[in-house]
Amino acid sequence: MVQKKFEEDSKFAGDWDLDGDGEVTDAEVEHAKEIKKTETELRKNLAQLRMARFTLMAMGAFTLAMFFVPIERVTALADISNLFTYLAQALWAVT
Repeated sequence: MVQKKFEEDSKFAGDWDLDGDGEVTDAEVEHAKEIKKTETELRKNLAQLRMARFTLMAMGAFTLAMFFVPIERVTALADISNLFTYLAQALWAVT
């Protein structure tokens, strides 16, 4: 196994030197990469969850509002309703 050392003021030394011995092993580098990958996937999943929740709330509010809107306006807003449906389907397909 190859040992690696960072410079004195390296910003990576704290993140990659997991056991704090001052040397970074291949295993520590791989582990740090896995942690970064997992964090990135978590951020992506949370963003998708927020988008899906917002879309569902907006669809519910739009549907509820249609009960209080005159029928002439409902027919004019039918295309927007379809847009909400397509957006929700796209978000659920991604997640």
